[in-house]
Amino acid sequence: MAPFSTIYLMRLISTLSLLFAFLSAQDYTWPTDVGKHLSSNFGEFRTTGYHLGLDMKTKGTTGHPVYAVSSGHISRIVTNYSGFGRALYLKMDDGQTAVYAHLSKFTPRLEARLKEVQSANQSYMTNIFPTADEFRFEKGDVIAYSGNTGFSFGPHLHFEIRNEHGQTLNPLTNGLSQADRLAPVVEEVALIPLRTDSWVNGNQLPQNFPLFRDKKGEYHFPDTINIAGLIGLSIKTFDKIQGTNNIYQPHHIEIYIDGNIHHSLQFDRLDYKWLPTANYIKDYRNARLNLGDFINLYRHETDPRVPIHADSTNGILDLTPGFHDIKILVMDVLKNTRTVHGTIFKMPPFDITLEKLGETDELISFLLQPKSITVPIESIIAYSFTPYGFAEAQINIQSSEPIETGRIITISKKQAERKAIQFIAKNKLGTYSKPIHWVDKKYTGDHLSVMVDMDISHTDAGVYVQVQPEQVVKADLSLRLKGEYQYETIPLNHIQPSVYLTPPIDPLMFNHVNQIEAIMKGSIERQIRFDFPYTVAVPDSSVTVVSKDSFCSIRTKKSSISQPTLMWIEAVHKHAKVKNGKLLSRVYQLQPFERPLLKPVNIGIRYPAKLKDREKIHLYYYDQKEGWSFIPTENNKERQVLTGAVKHLDAVAIIEDTTPPKIKTMHPGHNGKYPTLELHQFKIKIDDTLSGFEPVEDSFEFKLDHQPLIYAFQPKTKEISYQLDQPLPIGTHTIQFTARDRAGNKVSRNIEFTVY
Repeated sequence: MAPFSTIYLMRLISTLSLLFAFLSAQDYTWPTDVGKHLSSNFGEFRTTGYHLGLDMKTKGTTGHPVYAVSSGHISRIVTNYSGFGRALYLKMDDGQTAVYAHLSKFTPRLEARLKEVQSANQSYMTNIFPTADEFRFEKGDVIAYSGNTGFSFGPHLHFEIRNEHGQTLNPLTNGLSQADRLAPVVEEVALIPLRTDSWVNGNQLPQNFPLFRDKKGEYHFPDTINIAGLIGLSIKTFDKIQGTNNIYQPHHIEIYIDGNIHHSLQFDRLDYKWLPTANYIKDYRNARLNLGDFINLYRHETDPRVPIHADSTNGILDLTPGFHDIKILVMDVLKNTRTVHGTIFKMPPFDITLEKLGETDELISFLLQPKSITVPIESIIAYSFTPYGFAEAQINIQSSEPIETGRIITISKKQAERKAIQFIAKNKLGTYSKPIHWVDKKYTGDHLSVMVDMDISHTDAGVYVQVQPEQVVKADLSLRLKGEYQYETIPLNHIQPSVYLTPPIDPLMFNHVNQIEAIMKGSIERQIRFDFPYTVAVPDSSVTVVSKDSFCSIRTKKSSISQPTLMWIEAVHKHAKVKNGKLLSRVYQLQPFERPLLKPVNIGIRYPAKLKDREKIHLYYYDQKEGWSFIPTENNKERQVLTGAVKHLDAVAIIEDTTPPKIKTMHPGHNGKYPTLELHQFKIKIDDTLSGFEPVEDSFEFKLDHQPLIYAFQPKTKEISYQLDQPLPIGTHTIQFTARDRAGNKVSRNIEFTVY
């Protein structure tokens, strides 16, 4: 047996060797020489999921050298019209793979191999896997040139580092370095109730709060926030780097409660299989409401597990009653840190009573008191609403005097005239009351005849049912869920003068409900019945949801959702206009639009017999950025239904596109004359304003002198291009070009040009 000291020394040498090998392997060179400015970094949220690499700026131009960041061999060569366009995969000697995307061209040896395969297959599309000794490169060698190919919004280099499992790693923590002295910016924090007994400042809906920056650059909550029950946090934040106006995803976030680490997140490792989980890491509700990109600082028990959240904690605030200090640290990869401070007070909201004491020509006085607790009220906030429920402004309280545990306040009679007033109290502990309301009886509606609307929304806490009379009424409201085997009474919280909201309800409670009934109790009880075209979907099963008119349906898959969800379809009257197409159905909003899907759902819309012979009708969904967008559609003419699939619960409709694409420019041009040594490339700019082009070769025909060309297509710039390998013979030549959009419309052009 070797002496202990010898064994220890051998182990130490082995450990140091591995460490030095790792450090050496991780010391990558920057893949371009046009600076280290980024347009996007690792982990940013996209409509398709996460951004899984770095987008490196190339000064708005193409053709810049791209280098091997470490020694290795080319393991894959890809060319296509979408995705990465022209791309190279460099399998490095350390076992990891560097991916370079949107390239314009490769080095001559790689280009020769590419053209050999393209010529043999008579196709631009390739997926080549060279042997390990075929294309060897050393660190710093030029392997390609930057470009704008594939699904690229402008010239840049998309760069990734992948481990041996094909998972993407953050390049800025795995071998690449970038100077940065700026800390992230934090703008807002959101608190999300997660249970039936969860409250935030007297409200059971999610609440967003602005943050305020002090002279030291640290951020603070606007005030102590009063919570009850289980609460989730999300934060609106982004990173900055000097020398650019771009914003980036922070790298690491830590949450501390009363000085102890509570939870953490880090964007270091992702996987293409995890793309749909981005809608659970970001605050999907705030994003869908166009309120910005918030990052969830908690993991719901049903959320898919990805290695962004810490494994040992879930981040949910489950606090003891009383005051708690909260601190949030937001960092970039170089540990530039921004700090957020706040105070949370956990105590359920209290009920208050309201009594009008009297009025003068100018003032009205009220007495507000806690209903049961003995903690004195410290302050009161008042808001004005129209008698029809529209919020107007905060009311200036003229005077506020304590009386026992309550307060007598006065407000301007002018501010209260023809108005409904909402009062919210805050006691000396920092607890908020539930709101209470007052309106002059002269301006209230008749609860027996007033129109009543019902709305449903969905959050992490569950389903909210909102009842809203069109005018403020003097009546007590409650709700009943009715079914063949069910009769459930649900209380309503009076959250605004004409708005009543249930506590969050478990979606499973709606399983056998076929009717919702609002009960208005005044001198006479009134019952308002609402149909129930809702369906409970649960994970690991498939259900069909049908619209009230039976023309639109959703079919979930077993993996479409991560938790029980109440789903429905609304026919909407106010919707975005359809340009350059004809709307042939109602527009249907798939609900709940603020809940994410883990996997796509199938949708179908039936059409009348008169449309049976229309060949250019398809399904479209409305995208907030892109407008009406094409859905690959199957047309079952026998059943008269169009079917497709969507990744988000968007608005959908049947639209007919009969407008052919446009050829905007062509080079060479018709009857043009060109010196043989100066004509290097053919370019055709095309456009289509509705269905667009499928980025596949079947969408186009491109021939030179009646011979097919192996051409490139850029789907964002909508440009067809072909690079000439050698000068054309002197004389007259012809180009025949045809483009087809997704709806089947086509445009063709034949031109002649002369080479001399």
